[in-house]
Amino acid sequence: MADDLMLQILRGLQGDMAEIRHDVATLKQDLATVKQDVATLKVNNNILVQDGRMIRAALADIGKTRVSAGEIEAMHADINGLMERVAALESRAP
Repeated sequence: MADDLMLQILRGLQGDMAEIRHDVATLKQDLATVKQDVATLKVNNNILVQDGRMIRAALADIGKTRVSAGEIEAMHADINGLMERVAALESRAP
């Protein structure tokens, strides 16, 4: 009788362990996806920082020289593009 009870307990534990193994495997897959997302965000962040520096430099140049309407329009396009990329990244953030 004690042997039967012990076997039932061991079978229950085996089932629990199988569930835990499955959960750990799923977590590993999820973590791999998170790592990829973080790496992508790092690259995107670097690009945005570089874009921000270029815009600051362009604005500093404006103060030193006369700027044409076409150059201002090009800056507006660059700034709008940057803002769209930032908004897209913010919408992806958890």
